Amino acid sequence: MLISIGEILVDIFKDGESKTTLPGGAPFNVACNALLYTKDVGFIGTVGKDEDGDLLLNTAKGKPFKYLDIKVLTDRYTSKAIVSLDNGERSFKFDRSFGADYIFDINSINFKDIKDDDIIHIGSLMLSEKEGREFFFELVKRIKKETNAKISFDINYRDDIFNSEAEAKEIFIKALKEADILKFSIEEVELLTKEKDLVKGLKTLLNENQIAVITLGSKGSIYYHNGHVVEVPTYKVKPVDTTGAGDAFYSYFLASLVNHPEFINCDKEIIHYLTRANVVGGLATLKKGAINVAPSEEEIDQFLASIK
Repeated sequence: MLISIGEILVDIFKDGESKTTLPGGAPFNVACNALLYTKDVGFIGTVGKDEDGDLLLNTAKGKPFKYLDIKVLTDRYTSKAIVSLDNGERSFKFDRSFGADYIFDINSINFKDIKDDDIIHIGSLMLSEKEGREFFFELVKRIKKETNAKISFDINYRDDIFNSEAEAKEIFIKALKEADILKFSIEEVELLTKEKDLVKGLKTLLNENQIAVITLGSKGSIYYHNGHVVEVPTYKVKPVDTTGAGDAFYSYFLASLVNHPEFINCDKEIIHYLTRANVVGGLATLKKGAINVAPSEEEIDQFLASIK
């Protein structure tokens, strides 16, 4: 099973005087999109007792999650991401004053339900707050102590929620050491290492047992493990909204690991699944928002057939 833990919030798209509110939050996006590719998905998150929280709860309950635990916090507000679009490219500004997204109770996690072949994917926004950091590091400590499950972590750096770039770098480097599977953008590798050579940068960040996928935008993606690199190009599309494109990509990669964990031992299989993950990320940009935008397996097949 893929169990995603972390921020669930609303994305607010503003266009002049009008605004559109859609469900979001990177770990929630990953969980929702992964349901298209595997039935074994769970999600754990927190919302406030408000209208936005109701929207998120209703969205989650309408999905066929195998496991769902969203706590409603009466003393917190549902967190918001204000999304600005410029030719499809997005920027974020977060409203998390008394936000719920980073408030978790470690005692509410039933570690006996976590199986050794599970992947536990943890969101990164919680790391900007003291309460979230304490939960994150206790969570990974308990997962490693009580299970053999793999830990997944997406860097997902957002500069406006940290006090400084230096603070974010220190926190992320400490956190990523706890993961078995990681996702970076190429900009995040450069941020954390100050190294323009991607492979050299990854060698300084990761140990020999960690695997990573790195998104390269319109150039595709890279699979990395212990100095071994598999680069997979993608197909260009004209984006409407890039919000959640990386989450859609990663949802396919993680779902493929749940369904076919052995694929990472064969370059041919890595190319197959990363090619499809690239298509998922690309096609997800043709619609606004980050949920209900990823293509089905059949739509991936149709797209690949259309470009041959």
